[in-house]
Amino acid sequence: MFPTLRSLPDPEALRGRLAEVYGLPFTDCTLLRSLVNDVYEVTAPDARYVLKLYRANHWTVQEIRWETRLLRQLVRAGLQVPEVVVLADGSEVGVLEAAEGDRPYTLSTYLAGTKPQPPFDDELYHSFGVLIAAFHDATDDFLPRAPRRQPAAEGNLLRELAGAVRNHLAQYSGVLARGICHGDVSLDNVFVTADGLALYDFDLSGDGYRAADFTGVAATPYWPAFLAGYQSRRPVSDADLAAIPYLTVAGRLANLHFHLVDKPLTRGTESIGEGWAAAELAALQEAAERLL
Repeated sequence: MFPTLRSLPDPEALRGRLAEVYGLPFTDCTLLRSLVNDVYEVTAPDARYVLKLYRANHWTVQEIRWETRLLRQLVRAGLQVPEVVVLADGSEVGVLEAAEGDRPYTLSTYLAGTKPQPPFDDELYHSFGVLIAAFHDATDDFLPRAPRRQPAAEGNLLRELAGAVRNHLAQYSGVLARGICHGDVSLDNVFVTADGLALYDFDLSGDGYRAADFTGVAATPYWPAFLAGYQSRRPVSDADLAAIPYLTVAGRLANLHFHLVDKPLTRGTESIGEGWAAAELAALQEAAERLL
């Protein structure tokens, strides 16, 4: 077989395979999103589910089990998150043989809700801060039995910025709050439900500096409301606040690597012209003026 970087399974064939391995009467399978992973909505006569089909050669089955254990802990803590559905053999992670290699997958319950819509307000972001504090509370004692990789990133300016980040974090590492981070804290990963805000998409979750979960919101006008909501449940130290600009740089370096290296492999070099890489580079240049 000719080597393949990325394939897209036929939804109807996928529905049949899932019905077989889960022992559930699935009636339909629809592709919702295809980027880093492929996400499908799978329906049965009395329920809706979400299938996450991971790309090949990224997370291992063992590493994805880390994510499913994290979800189980969040459910036990009472957070609104997707619940993992096990296969008929009791496994939480299945594997689909694809042209590019084995692709692990998980099935979870469907979160009934809507994405937050603008205009946004302080009340929404206050509740968002409470939600992320609840996530951090629920994972303080999370002791996974399997490792979880951390996504990595790599011009003189970029090397100098990376060095500034390393130096700052090394200097204050002993006082910075550390634990399980969501990894992508934005309203893109929140649903508004009848019971409040729900959190999903834990693909980038892992151990790290908790202040890294603040970087996206800290760049918005709603940061004070978010921080007030977070601190209504959980304190934030001055050291954690001071680390935010440096952790923001680390995140932007990772994003730049994704848009310049990873995404063009499956979306083509034209994707570089979408403007994401240029925006990240401009933000890094602004950060260099403040931090270097």
